[in-house]
Amino acid sequence: MNRLLVDSRFRPDPGLNFGRPELKSLTALWHEKRADCIAPDRADFDPLSLRDYLSRIIIYEVVGTPPQHRFRFRLYGTLVAEYSGRDVTGQMLDAVMSPEAYQDYCRILNGLIADPRPLRVTGTLYYLDRSFVHFECLSLPLTVGGGDRIGQIMDILYYPDEG
Repeated sequence: MNRLLVDSRFRPDPGLNFGRPELKSLTALWHEKRADCIAPDRADFDPLSLRDYLSRIIIYEVVGTPPQHRFRFRLYGTLVAEYSGRDVTGQMLDAVMSPEAYQDYCRILNGLIADPRPLRVTGTLYYLDRSFVHFECLSLPLTVGGGDRIGQIMDILYYPDEG
């Protein structure tokens, strides 16, 4: 089923006040791998090092050039798909969100491109045919192929009602 995200309440927290200790550990790993670059490269995070998080990862590919960035879902973890009721891998972000929700989240994604550093985001997602979903997320900007610009953004999501 393809559920449309009709509204959202994304709240960025640059102070990184994590509720989940795992997200704090991943932030430290991002800094460690960053070295002297603007951000770590996507290749620095192999599936083995992320095995405990794979089901909760979203990777957005940055498409286009400023100020016309768009975002494609490169990876949409199985737990994220379960909570959202859909798998949108390969789709464009603006195709699965209402214009309002898309603008709300694009402000955050474009901010990560302009100022590449880890960001905690919390919020609530509202779906057309489903109730709301709360989440806590760590967003990590990444270069691709050793470049000097952000080419992907990796989100790791946790849900407060997880069993």
